[in-house]
Amino acid sequence: MSKLIGQTIGKYQILERIGRGGMAEVFKAYQPSLNRHVAIKIMHSHLADDPDFVTRFEREATSVGRLRHPNIVRVYDFDVKDKLYYMVMEHIDGATLKDDIQERKASQTNGSTGKSSYSFNEIAYIITALASGLDYAHAQGIIHRDLKPANVMFTAEGQLVITDFGLVRLLNTPSQTMTGMVTGTPAYMSPEQAVQDKKMDRQSDLYSLGVILYRMVTGRLPFSGTTPEILHAHVYEKPAPPSSIASVSPEMEAIILRAMAKK
Repeated sequence: MSKLIGQTIGKYQILERIGRGGMAEVFKAYQPSLNRHVAIKIMHSHLADDPDFVTRFEREATSVGRLRHPNIVRVYDFDVKDKLYYMVMEHIDGATLKDDIQERKASQTNGSTGKSSYSFNEIAYIITALASGLDYAHAQGIIHRDLKPANVMFTAEGQLVITDFGLVRLLNTPSQTMTGMVTGTPAYMSPEQAVQDKKMDRQSDLYSLGVILYRMVTGRLPFSGTTPEILHAHVYEKPAPPSSIASVSPEMEAIILRAMAKK
């Protein structure tokens, strides 16, 4: 959809592509009426005729559009034009937590004077911000289902924001996910998600949060291998204690292992 760059969709002038996923592409756009930049997610054109995907896309926009929290990306608009389904979101001009983790790991590996391992205060800030945003979303009956460092961003002011509720599922609502389709990111996937359990709840997001913290404090993921091996490990195996890999306080280790406990 690079041909969209330079065009206008609805009230938005498409400037550049900033992301691509399995369901949609994300562009930076300009809204002249409010003199602001936004992020606009446009469904892949070949999916627009599939009612299952259209339903998923519409559900994402309408559910996340209700959320108003400083640690969750804002959704401004949702519409369809010329068979292009799109959702307009707050544009975050900053780095992802994934970028930050990789930068710190590179600094440690190269022995440079860049960012070092995370301090207690940094981890506490990230835990608090993520937990606050998730708790609010869960109270609204919404779970993220794809929480990972790439979906966590820092604004220019240092505010942490959870992005891309693209795999959102409403709590207490029958699953609308396509049969046989595993949604999420294997490295951060909860056990119930790995086996496509329809009884997912807020604990699924907390498990993913535990995996994020595990990676932050140890510098590596709890499980590795092929995708089937990783999914199997999430369901049946216990991760190595973080303290066996890095210097981790008993309190932090307890938080991580509790979040990653199997049901």
